[in-house]
Amino acid sequence: MVLSGNPRQKYHMNDRVSYAMFRAFMDIGFSVVRFNYRGVNDSEGSIGTTADNMLDIATVIDWIQNKNEDSDKIWLAGHQLGAWYVLQAMMRRPEVSGFALVSPDASLSDFAFLSPRPNRGLLLQGAAESDDARAFAAHLTQVLKKQAQIDLETIRVKNADANYATPADLRQMYNDLKAYVGRENSEDKLL
Repeated sequence: MVLSGNPRQKYHMNDRVSYAMFRAFMDIGFSVVRFNYRGVNDSEGSIGTTADNMLDIATVIDWIQNKNEDSDKIWLAGHQLGAWYVLQAMMRRPEVSGFALVSPDASLSDFAFLSPRPNRGLLLQGAAESDDARAFAAHLTQVLKKQAQIDLETIRVKNADANYATPADLRQMYNDLKAYVGRENSEDKLL
């Protein structure tokens, strides 16, 4: 499942980064769901709260499981605010087997919800992001490894900002995400 950034900042399921994450999973062979939060583009209602969005995410995970009963792996990927939602959902849903955080939103620093939850994941960050964003990512990495017992690989995308503004930056983010998820789901790794 792909989770976009903050809808109040005009992110949605069809923005460039969300679509690149979607394609990375599709090109590996995953069935992928992406959706707009409440009140975004043609979605009903007004833009929701964190609680509303988490309820919608849980509903989509339930839908995925109902439609794919033989699926034993659910991966979550999120950009900026969506990355924070990924962590929240992973803590609540033991069936989440892997995750990717793409340029997590540095303004969200409440990690009280984290508990020991051995898992594996990827943090992708643009090397040209702000000093605050890079410091936040380093802190988040330490928190996830220590507090939640998560095996987290970090990849810095050379020259990229948080929006992967150039085609080359977006392509590199796509390639790094696809390579990581493909490697983590290879037959050799699963045996």
